[in-house]
Amino acid sequence: MFYYIQIVNKRWNNPEPSANKAPTISKPSEVEEVNEKSSEFAKAKSTEYIRNAQQNYYLERRLFC
Repeated sequence: MFYYIQIVNKRWNNPEPSANKAPTISKPSEVEEVNEKSSEFAKAKSTEYIRNAQQNYYLERRLFC
C-alpha cells in the first residue's frame, strides 16, 4: 500500500511532459475535412428536404381546399 502511495504522489508532483511543449499548430486531418464536408452536405440536404416538404404542403393545401 505504501509503495502505491509513493508512486501516485510521484506522478501527481511531476508535470505532464506534453504541458512543457509549445502548442503545435497543425492543419486539420483529412478525416476531419471529410467529416466537415459530409456534415455540411447532410445539413444542406435536410434543409432542402424540409423546404420541399413545406412547399408541397402549402401547394396541396391550396389545391384541395
